[in-house]
Amino acid sequence: GLPQLSLDEALTHVPGVFFQNQFNAAQDLRISIRGFGARSAFGVRGIKVLVDGIPYTLPDGQTQLDSIDPGVIDSIEILRSPSSSLYGYSSGGVISITTKEGDFSKNESEVHFKLGQFGLKKNLLNLSGVSGDLNYRFYASNLQWEGYRSHSSTENTLLHGKFRLQTGSNSDLTLILSHLHSPKAEDPGALTKLQVESNPQQANSTNISYDAGEKVKEDRVALVYNKYFSPSHKFSLTTHLNHRLFQNKLPYTSGGRVEFERWAPGIEARSIFDLNFFGRPGRLIAGADLSFQNDDRKRFDNNNGTRGDKTLDRLETVQSIGPYLRAEWRLIPRLEFVSGIRYDRIRFELDDAFLDDGDQSDDRTFSEFSGTVGSIFHLNESTHIYANVASAFETPTTTELAKDPNGGSGFNSDLKPQYSVSYEVGFKRRPLGGPELDLAFFIIRSHNELISYEVSDSTYYKNTGQSRRVGLETVILHRPIKWVKTYLSYTLSNFKFTEFDDSGVDQSGHSIPGIPEHRISFNLNAFSESGWFARSELQYVSAFFVNNGNTVKNSDYTTSRVSFGHKKKIGAFVGSLYLGLNNLFDQNYNANTRINASGSRYFEPAPPFNIFGGISLSYHVIP
Repeated sequence: GLPQLSLDEALTHVPGVFFQNQFNAAQDLRISIRGFGARSAFGVRGIKVLVDGIPYTLPDGQTQLDSIDPGVIDSIEILRSPSSSLYGYSSGGVISITTKEGDFSKNESEVHFKLGQFGLKKNLLNLSGVSGDLNYRFYASNLQWEGYRSHSSTENTLLHGKFRLQTGSNSDLTLILSHLHSPKAEDPGALTKLQVESNPQQANSTNISYDAGEKVKEDRVALVYNKYFSPSHKFSLTTHLNHRLFQNKLPYTSGGRVEFERWAPGIEARSIFDLNFFGRPGRLIAGADLSFQNDDRKRFDNNNGTRGDKTLDRLETVQSIGPYLRAEWRLIPRLEFVSGIRYDRIRFELDDAFLDDGDQSDDRTFSEFSGTVGSIFHLNESTHIYANVASAFETPTTTELAKDPNGGSGFNSDLKPQYSVSYEVGFKRRPLGGPELDLAFFIIRSHNELISYEVSDSTYYKNTGQSRRVGLETVILHRPIKWVKTYLSYTLSNFKFTEFDDSGVDQSGHSIPGIPEHRISFNLNAFSESGWFARSELQYVSAFFVNNGNTVKNSDYTTSRVSFGHKKKIGAFVGSLYLGLNNLFDQNYNANTRINASGSRYFEPAPPFNIFGGISLSYHVIP
């Protein structure tokens, strides 16, 4: 009963996580966890994204989500704190996605058709099941969407295959393949406040004249091997390769057309040992990640949408290595201790092949230890109190390093990694019956935090001095009756610059832009035995600043969605029909804000009230 356009649709109930930019495919979904990631001009920053244990985050720290279709997702786990000691350098945390597998009890074929206003069409095909020792699922989708605003249409086709072979009584091998082809993703750009008020459906005129948008082809292949050498020792080995062809047109002339070919291989190994430390049970996790990124990047002038003279030609490479060790120990029956340490070394190299402006070849190497220490006290089987301290280390991405505001085409030598230390205490209650409760309070102190700003529609990055994040996150899950599940969540985010000389302007004491101080969401899911189902969500987002000077605010807003339908089984066939209503109260709000934008063009309006719906038919065969 969801449009299945972006990952956020099923995650609005998660506190501490804020989504923007659901309706601009050229910029990708913007995700921030505890404020980290809000700086991103496109893609995801400051958050590690894993899909079936495979890192979609590149070694330089950037993640594109365009090749993750909501239709393949089985579950999502979000770790809302620095997890560098286990998963690598990321300030905000980890999003771990598990994709669907075949059903062990039946073979299934499914087709699904979705339609909606503003030209939304999405067709899905699912084939899954079991054949001997092989569990398989094949997924294909095609999306076409004209978009609410002018110059915002998108089209893409995604293929995804997951094949898990039981290679023995204690081992398995999984092959994962995916292919994305997005021949069109237009970028309507951002508008000023007056433009939004006069006509929110319009695109930025320069984005139209320069035909701003992107084209992408991407292929991924991965092998995941798991083996239990003994009941107390599990070993996993993951190898993966990403190949991406990218073309982008930006809304300016000089170097406004970007093209690159990327090869990004990697390998991860991990062992988990269940041990006894001084007679008490514990666990030891040891592993290492090794990854590479090779971008053959070229830039040309964008002459009103046509390719002009070459302005840049270079090879950008990144090498990352990260060994880590984590220990968990139950000192007494009710008290556990956790500690971990990791070393990351990331080397950036730039080999300049365009020598008209001199040889700009360059290299930068960043390295750092990061760690965590914490404890969990079990009041009883269903109630737990925890506390932890964790450090995080985050480098600028290749794109951020390579944008030099001084005009050079080498790396920006002024840009430094950011460092954070997080202090968190929390409470979890998971009773067999009654409401479940999560409550977390944290303080995060950062220095050299990375933040974006624009000059003439071109995005650059700088380091701030020091910042402090104070936050409270809580969510209550309650099942008032068997077939109804409700979530109520609240997030308080008091995030400030404590020291920040912003090119001679003192921004100390100002709020970090792009993050609302308050966010409340209510979600309800209902599934009856007779086949009727419904889901609804209501989310309130308080006003927030969109620039370092805190002189411009994005107004507070409320988002809403309701969908309902019916599923019926007739023999081996199962049919489903549903209808959904987006922006139920027809609220005028901005789905995205561009931080420190030039020309006061901060806002990207969201669609008004609109209707979507779908129908599916599946056929089940018991093998």
